[in-house]
Amino acid sequence: MKKRFAIFIALLLAASLPLSSCGNQTQTESGTDTETTETTGTAEAEQTAENDPATLDELPTDNKDYQDYTFTILGHLYEAASVAWGVQDIAVDELTGERINDAVFERNNRIADRFGVTIAKNLEKYPSDVAKKLIQSGDDAFDLLQTTVQNQASVAVDGYLANMNDLPYVNFEKAWWDSSAMEGIRVGDKTFYALGDSALNGKKASWLMLFNKTLTDKAGIPNLYDTVREGKWTLDLLQTYAESIAVDVNGDGEMKWGEDVFGVGLQDESVSPLLFGTGAKLIELNPDGTYNYRLNSEQVVNAMERINSFMKKSNSNFVLNCNRYDGMANQWIEFRKIFMADQMGFYILALSGVNLIAGDMQSDFGIIPVPKLSEAQDRYYSTFQYGNAHSLSVPKSAQDLTRTGLITEALQMFSHDTVLPAYYDYTLTNRNARDTDSAEMLDLIFASRNFDISLAYTNKTDILNFLQTNAVADSFDYASKEAANRQKVEKAMDEIIEKVLHGGE
Repeated sequence: MKKRFAIFIALLLAASLPLSSCGNQTQTESGTDTETTETTGTAEAEQTAENDPATLDELPTDNKDYQDYTFTILGHLYEAASVAWGVQDIAVDELTGERINDAVFERNNRIADRFGVTIAKNLEKYPSDVAKKLIQSGDDAFDLLQTTVQNQASVAVDGYLANMNDLPYVNFEKAWWDSSAMEGIRVGDKTFYALGDSALNGKKASWLMLFNKTLTDKAGIPNLYDTVREGKWTLDLLQTYAESIAVDVNGDGEMKWGEDVFGVGLQDESVSPLLFGTGAKLIELNPDGTYNYRLNSEQVVNAMERINSFMKKSNSNFVLNCNRYDGMANQWIEFRKIFMADQMGFYILALSGVNLIAGDMQSDFGIIPVPKLSEAQDRYYSTFQYGNAHSLSVPKSAQDLTRTGLITEALQMFSHDTVLPAYYDYTLTNRNARDTDSAEMLDLIFASRNFDISLAYTNKTDILNFLQTNAVADSFDYASKEAANRQKVEKAMDEIIEKVLHGGE
């Protein structure tokens, strides 16, 4: 962990120099801005990377077999209003001085210089539907599909995707692949989609927590970064701190949106990061392609009981739940304003929301992982929004798997030290988020991502709705509800596993 973080910090510093027209600057005594460079950390990172098998470049250096080939990625076209999720990471036309844009430009140029291949994008509103039609027709019109995990799951279960384990050059043990999540994606010897560093929405969709430093300081809360490092950041501690922050400002005995100060802000879906933050599995995949049903395990039952005692509706004295205000035109925007106005101490959200907050927020804030269930837990785990996180897949109609494997791996490898550091830097250079502590926390959040296949197929299992209903119920009766729901879930999972293993048949 420490080695990976040291490499990241040095790469981030390096990335801040060549990829943008705005370099690091320091002011001299005369008031003149002069560019400075920081090379020591970068050199150390490069030396460390050379000795680390996880970051070793093992791709051919003289392969021009695919000279002048256009490698097309079919991606997701978002509405203009979806600024948090818009695809920035596939291809750009020119250098603009914007960090992520220029990192993508540099990465694609490296691929072109080394392999003679041009990266191109085709963005569609419903890319999975377009992909299915093209694959059905045998049209080799695209090389990779980049869309949400839930969309990828639906394409996989219908038998339209190639097994990525069969791709030459692709090595899921490398640092540029999300190896922790891959454990929950692989069904037997089949891997039909994967999360890698080239698809930024796979990072943006990660659940985490923000804390308002003005409110935590006012409440006398100790350094939360140190609390995390010491392994003491737990759900019990979050509740204690949240209750200490909450204030009925006008003293009317009722906590109101926009008037009072709440300890923590969340939504019904927050049950997902809190539950999977315990390391729990609902559906545990085995190497032979079978699975273990674990919704009734002691670990899951205990975790759900504790989460319910935290999230239940009657805790409105310190919890502000966004879903209780769905009559607003856009409660998500208004909810962010509550945090920005120093009326919310902690905020459980996806990383994509950080940049929507940082630019206009006056108070400082910090980034930390979701808490453990108890200090005895071995580590912090994180998860992501399956309906927003992007993954990559290869169409079954692909004509040249060697070429596809080579360029897919190159995309991840070159993104690892260009696009990913640029995204970190963009996130952390927002005025209130830039600190090395938050950078360390992001690295921690990405290190142990807990993927559960039941959430990828929640449209068939209905797991997410089941968890949300139980998390906020004032009368907790998880055991009987789980028993009543078990047959439905197991039937859905049996069908999913069977189809995935046998190519949709």
